[in-house]
Amino acid sequence: MILRTILRRIDSLHLKARLDSFAWRQPLTVLAGFAWTGVTLDRWTSWSAWTWVGLMIASAIGMLGCLKWPRFGTSGLRVVFVCLLVLSLFALRHARSVTDYESATVLDVLDETAQPMIMVGTVDRPAQLRRDAIATNGDWENAAIGRTEYQTILQVRIESLRIRFDQVAFSGRAMVRVDGDRSDLLPGDRVKLFGQISLIQSPTNPGQRDMRDWAQRSNLHCVFQIDQVENILSSSDRDAEAPGAPERFSLWQRGQRTVASMAKSARHSILQQISPDQQGLALALVLGQRDLLDRSTSEALLVTGTAHLLSVSGLHLGILLVLARIVSGLLRLPLRGQLVFLAMVTLFYVAITGGRPPVLRAAILLATVVLSTAMARPYHPINSLSFAAILLAWWMPNAIFGVGMQLSFLAVATLLTCGRPRAKGQTAASQAIALEDHFDELARQSYGRWRQRVNFVGRFLATALWYSGCVSVITLPIVWQQFHVVSPISVLVNVVLSPLMAVALSAGVGTVIAGWVFLPLATIPGWICSQILGVMQFVINTASATPGGHAWLPNPSAAWVMSYYVVLLAIIAFRSGGHRRLPIGVWSLIWFVAAWWSATTPSSVPPGTYETTFVDVGHGTATILRPNPDDVWLYDCGWMGNLNQSSQKIDDVLWSMGVTKIRGIAISHADADHFNALPGLTKRFSIGCIITPPGMLSGEGAMLERTRRVIAEYKIPVYEIDRDQSPESVFDSAASNGWLRDVSVLHPPSQLLDANDNANSLVLRIDHGGRCLLLPGDLEPPGTSVLISTPRPPPGGVMMAPHHGSLRMDADAVLQWARPRETVVSGGKRAAKIAVTEMLSAAGGGVQVTSKEGAIRVRMGPSGELEIRSWLESPW
Repeated sequence: MILRTILRRIDSLHLKARLDSFAWRQPLTVLAGFAWTGVTLDRWTSWSAWTWVGLMIASAIGMLGCLKWPRFGTSGLRVVFVCLLVLSLFALRHARSVTDYESATVLDVLDETAQPMIMVGTVDRPAQLRRDAIATNGDWENAAIGRTEYQTILQVRIESLRIRFDQVAFSGRAMVRVDGDRSDLLPGDRVKLFGQISLIQSPTNPGQRDMRDWAQRSNLHCVFQIDQVENILSSSDRDAEAPGAPERFSLWQRGQRTVASMAKSARHSILQQISPDQQGLALALVLGQRDLLDRSTSEALLVTGTAHLLSVSGLHLGILLVLARIVSGLLRLPLRGQLVFLAMVTLFYVAITGGRPPVLRAAILLATVVLSTAMARPYHPINSLSFAAILLAWWMPNAIFGVGMQLSFLAVATLLTCGRPRAKGQTAASQAIALEDHFDELARQSYGRWRQRVNFVGRFLATALWYSGCVSVITLPIVWQQFHVVSPISVLVNVVLSPLMAVALSAGVGTVIAGWVFLPLATIPGWICSQILGVMQFVINTASATPGGHAWLPNPSAAWVMSYYVVLLAIIAFRSGGHRRLPIGVWSLIWFVAAWWSATTPSSVPPGTYETTFVDVGHGTATILRPNPDDVWLYDCGWMGNLNQSSQKIDDVLWSMGVTKIRGIAISHADADHFNALPGLTKRFSIGCIITPPGMLSGEGAMLERTRRVIAEYKIPVYEIDRDQSPESVFDSAASNGWLRDVSVLHPPSQLLDANDNANSLVLRIDHGGRCLLLPGDLEPPGTSVLISTPRPPPGGVMMAPHHGSLRMDADAVLQWARPRETVVSGGKRAAKIAVTEMLSAAGGGVQVTSKEGAIRVRMGPSGELEIRSWLESPW
């Protein structure tokens, strides 16, 4: 009965007629949908290429049968066969691209462990120049050993690798990181590289993004790290070991070299004429080079929803073509001359900005406009967008899984279909309203000049806010899922910044062109660009600091995101254009509330179980403690080399647990690799308190000073604790009951030792179900002897190795005192040495190392059950 009712309802909507009409009016949209579906099916299923070949042959036979016997082949059946043919063809194209990627022979000889290597190859992309995080953060110790201001990123097609004493031919592509400036290398240059090579690393923590997916989309197979620019030899170097010069450059390489040289010249003009504070924004805006953006600006762009303004796309290309159209008009070019000129500008801008999918999509759209104008043919924007989707899915099938391409097409499709704020369907009532609006417009023309201007500005702002809001709502699921941020303030900020961006981009382009013609002429447009970018940066920073403007949240699952767009497509299919807005708005609200509830519900922990997760942060410590799903604590939060004071490695794991609040963070001592992620954590999570040994935060150093400022800014209470105080006398919050029930402080004493911070590390003991967990920080002598003079914990527990498993610690004494069943080492490459495992297993216990096994999860059950899992061997 229910099924019959549903079928009658579907029949009353004339769904078949609507779909048939849609297929004939917008055939490219239908074909684009099946093309992307085919690529997606091949990505997420294990079907072989022969399956797609068989489906393709069957579809072709069906089409031929419909043509031969038209009485039996209805129009709907012919459409089905065409769609299946397209689906199988694009699935086969994706399968072929995966096969080509996996056929690289370099994958057969490398693993994720970096090893010394000599490689010969050919540069096949323009060099990217980034600021070196160590040098630009004022780290004098690294500066003293000769660090430079920049790091160069190259993409190199591999020709050979050194195997024993011979250079052996291999295929594949490598991303090369060079500490120094080698932007002089151009596509086609042969290079000989001395450094360390490894495959792209797999995720080592739950929630961490898999960079291997990005590498496959970029057709990169491995990473090659070079410490000094002298370890790169090019064919132009006068060195006996330098590789030979290429016999000749191909036409494609010559074009790449020309474009790369012009892009380098444009970059030079911007760096000379734009003020230093705005250079990163200018390069991102004009050339799409976001490598000089500092981390704080990049984060501000993300949380305000304005990062897309600096991602070269249709908006940038459209502004540029408006300028080109004005120039062609001033030159009095004929129509065909103008179209050729616009086409040349488009191709050049696509090439100089790197040919990324968003700008390619924009170029294809504009090309269809130009062709339709030249051929005097009607132009349908959705069909043109679909045509771009088909071309890009065939050219770079893996790119459709990149967030940049998804957001690019989704945003443009929304802008093309959402209509004006008050537009209605073509009904008798809407026609009457339109007629009344026409009379209102005539009445408004009788207003005074200023009132007309105010009305015009008001209507413009209302329209701009409508479009911005539509795009923000429709793209929200993907943005939230990929970046963990929801930004309501983006609706307003994008409207404010768009006209400023148009002026800044125009001035930036003028700066580049003037720099090519006569450099002193670039001063004026460069000054204008700097001033406008300064205003933009002020708006972005103000918006990012606005309370309630954005929220960091655990992300919804891919299934939740898919459900949103499936229902959205169903609404579009079942509802006519004028009756979609209310259902879409209601569904978006329902979906957001449900997705928020699902994402922020903490992951379950078995009843009565104490869970501890040692996050793989490299050389550092970040231990997540969960007495129950809602009670989350951290013991230390940092790692070596984290000069940006990022918390991303810890964020990913916390968000994968559905965590939004941290009850407290215990910091063992004042070494930066144990607390330098705190500033990042304060921005993303609500933190109840900070726990430190006595006087820990009063030390000297830039990192500690920044940490003190952040704690004061967010008004986080700080409790100092030692072994001579009862926890009840320190904590006055009932929220810490879970912490107090299980935790004992073993070190330091109230009278600190006359030694360094390591010796006075905060040592915690957590007892649960007859088991014991020991967290000793970086404890070392003489603190070690003080610790082992305290009562011994019960044997058979878990201990975190002091000082990241350092071979210099008094390991034997601590192990004999603690008698752990398992020892967990939170450390980097040095902790992965065999000698460390041998030292820590001497007492008979097992050893788990985060740098080898990824995150380590320990669960202590209510009756003494002990479960230890590593993320790389047994992910949860």
